[in-house]
Amino acid sequence: MKTFHHLLFMILLSWLVLLCYWCHTAATAGDEASFGVNNNIKCIDHERNSLLKFKRGVKDYCGILSSWGNQDDCCQWHGILCSNRTGHVIMLHLHDNENQFTCLEVLREINLSGNNLSEATDWIQTINNIPSLRVLYLDDCELYPVIPSSLSYNNSLTALRVVSLQSNHLNDTPIFQWLFNSSGNSNQIEYLDLSDNSISGHLPSAFESVHSLSYLDLSGNSLSGFLPSAFESMHSLSYLDLSYNSFSGFFPSAFENLHSLSHLSLSDNNLEGPIPEYFRNLRSLKVLHLSNNKLHGPLSKIASCLCNLQKLDLQGNIFTDDMSDVFQALSVGCTNEPLLEYLDLSMNQFWGSVPNMISSFSSMRELDLNGNHLNGSISQGIGKLSMLEVLDVSYNSIRDTLNHNHFLNLSNLRELYLSDNHALMVNLSAGWVPPFKLNIISLRSCKLGPSFPDWLLTQTNFSYLDISDTQLSDKIPASFWAKSLSSNLQFLNASHNKIHGVLPNLSATFDIDSVIDLSSNYFEGSIPSFLGTYASSLYLNDNMFSDATHLLCPRIGNTVLWDLDLSNNLLSGKLPDCWMKFDQLQYLHLENNKFSGNIPTSIGDLKQLNYLHLQNNSFSGDLPARLENCTSLLILDLGYNSLTGYIPPSIGIAFNDLRLLNLRGNHFFGRLPLSLCQLSNLHLLDLAINHISGTIPDCIHNLTAMIKGGSDYLVSVSTSLGKEAISPYEETAVIEWKREQQKFKDTLAQVNYIDLSSNELEGEIPDGITNLTGLISLDLSRNKLRGSIVSNIGQLILLEFLDLSNNHLSGVIPTSLADVSYLGTLDLSNNNLSGKIPLGTQLQGFDPSSYKGNPLLCGAPLRKCPGDKPPNGESMIHQEEHGNDDIYPGLYISVVLGFIIGFWGVCGTLVMKTSWRHAFFRLFDGMKDKVYVMVVVNIARAWRKP
Repeated sequence: MKTFHHLLFMILLSWLVLLCYWCHTAATAGDEASFGVNNNIKCIDHERNSLLKFKRGVKDYCGILSSWGNQDDCCQWHGILCSNRTGHVIMLHLHDNENQFTCLEVLREINLSGNNLSEATDWIQTINNIPSLRVLYLDDCELYPVIPSSLSYNNSLTALRVVSLQSNHLNDTPIFQWLFNSSGNSNQIEYLDLSDNSISGHLPSAFESVHSLSYLDLSGNSLSGFLPSAFESMHSLSYLDLSYNSFSGFFPSAFENLHSLSHLSLSDNNLEGPIPEYFRNLRSLKVLHLSNNKLHGPLSKIASCLCNLQKLDLQGNIFTDDMSDVFQALSVGCTNEPLLEYLDLSMNQFWGSVPNMISSFSSMRELDLNGNHLNGSISQGIGKLSMLEVLDVSYNSIRDTLNHNHFLNLSNLRELYLSDNHALMVNLSAGWVPPFKLNIISLRSCKLGPSFPDWLLTQTNFSYLDISDTQLSDKIPASFWAKSLSSNLQFLNASHNKIHGVLPNLSATFDIDSVIDLSSNYFEGSIPSFLGTYASSLYLNDNMFSDATHLLCPRIGNTVLWDLDLSNNLLSGKLPDCWMKFDQLQYLHLENNKFSGNIPTSIGDLKQLNYLHLQNNSFSGDLPARLENCTSLLILDLGYNSLTGYIPPSIGIAFNDLRLLNLRGNHFFGRLPLSLCQLSNLHLLDLAINHISGTIPDCIHNLTAMIKGGSDYLVSVSTSLGKEAISPYEETAVIEWKREQQKFKDTLAQVNYIDLSSNELEGEIPDGITNLTGLISLDLSRNKLRGSIVSNIGQLILLEFLDLSNNHLSGVIPTSLADVSYLGTLDLSNNNLSGKIPLGTQLQGFDPSSYKGNPLLCGAPLRKCPGDKPPNGESMIHQEEHGNDDIYPGLYISVVLGFIIGFWGVCGTLVMKTSWRHAFFRLFDGMKDKVYVMVVVNIARAWRKP
């Protein structure tokens, strides 16, 4: 009964806090209310009864509530404020004097969590006057920014033991001054939760005097600096959470004495270095969270004595241990089997294999080793972990073949992540029925095929299935579509295989927000309508589908599709005019098919459409006027069709958020509309290969998005289910880049590009185009442009591609062009340019073909200009060449004279002097005889050897 009375009091106290603000609001709105004033509106019966129950449950020593019940109308009672319009009690005003709450001696706990106290102030003094208060919960009360000074320096709450102020906006130290003031309750608080506030700076020294704390949560703030030494005196501390702050440096020695600590969380800080060896002595630890720091090993030194550990989270550090050593350390020294239930070692640099001793961790429920360097095998001992619910070894380099022994007793397994182990094969024998029913199956890039695995047909509860890039080259069994797809399916990805066959047209139902990705296979025939009935994202691109009528013109109701990709198929004929049924659509890819006829007018019903890709089909006729209703368009890609007519004059007004406009390779004619200049967010403009005439608008400098070096306008869809993203979608576009069609994905947002080539444009290049300093590619070739190249073209410092060829440009090449250091492709050919090519390594490095067809142009790499003096180096070479010509005759004479003198100096002497000649030949004969004797003797010795 006492608890019930306390609850009633807390409810009424919360009214006290909130309704003062409501009262003020009601009064200003004309809803007059007053205390104890007669009016025609009487209080509501059930509110009167509640007030009386409250009175009976409170020891009102001061008689504050003595008037309650004397009259039937509770609006006449002391401290009650009612609305004159509705009769509801809208305020309790019970603090006529500052000491009245000292009469409420039974009040020990206040819980006002979840109320908005941001503009209420009376609760401050109310709490100050309750000396018996032991428990205070003000969670999520919009307290901002600090505890007011009237409470900060209060000394009367000497009984306070439990304080929870989490999820507010507290950001200053008065909160600590209130909690730990010297004459109050500094050594009494046992439970303190200030998590998810905005407290910044270093922890105050006041913590050093708090010896009674057993629970402290400061997570989710902006605390910084080194971990303080204040914790060394908190011998009673059993729960400490400092995660999601900005603490840095190494572990302090202060933690060494926290022998009562059972829960320690320091995740998401900037801690570095090894985990101290004194952690081996913290034998009470049951939960240790150190994820997302810069900690390194060896881990095995500290793990060997933590036998009571139930949760260990080291995700996102730089540990480099052999995985076998880690499991050995976690099990050695423990007299019984390890108690570990949750082990997260993901996103580190562990290597090796999952060892046999894994079987001893019988309590394990979740094992996460993803994102490491595991390059060995997985022990079959893992199949003995009957409690295991989550197994994640994805993003490693495991080389093994998993068979049914690896899963033998995993009856509780619900989530299996093996993705991105390219040398890992899953080979479960045909007919084997797994003991588990999985919710999440992630096998991307493992070796699963070539046949569709039988064991997958037994899994009928999964909400997530990723078997993409698994070397499947089979048909998907009909029973998979009819039975395996459960009603809670959210994600199915079988893309990038060689799956073939026809998809059945079923009445299957699944989650209304599901993602289906069957792209990059060999599916053919018609696309069944059931795929679009419930899916929110449908990727069927890069297949061989030939008919999409049922999908694109559903018979019943509107679809929930917001992303549809049918590109790169064999779809043909007219596009159905049923787009009013796709009112949620944001992404539409139909490029690279064989669609023909006019673009349907109902395309204008796609009010939320962001991306429209119809490139490389055979659409004809004018653009439908209703297309201008698609005001959310970011990308309009209609290139390489047979569209005709004028570019809509209001295009820059209707699509003012447009980032990419591609009308390339059509039959548009007429002048460029001036409204194009209003596309201030445009990054890619491609109107090449049309019949556009007139001049380039002078206002082109208003395309201000091209002043910057890139943008973030492309949205990557990334929702998640469990640990996996359930949508792999990233926006792509194929554009003409450096004379080749290239597909841009991640880098598309970084390209600033203008291509107006192969049209009939006249006039001069506007000077303002050089203001677009973020331009990377500019192609104005094959037009009828006249005049000179703008002199300050060197302002386009990021330019990589410039083509002004096949125009009627004249004058000199601006010297500033030599300063464009990124320029990789330049074509100025077939104009009327003259003069000398500006000197600089950039322009001289291009092939002469970049300048051909300009007869009056000279200078390297073309012919020399008249009157050019050779460079110093070239002059020296010529001098050396001429000098060599002068030297050659003397060299020849010297060689001949030397030969004559040398030859006849020796041979002439032998001819003229007989005694010398005889002596020379005798010497020669003697040498010959000696050589002959040596050869004969050596041959004889060789024959005598056995």
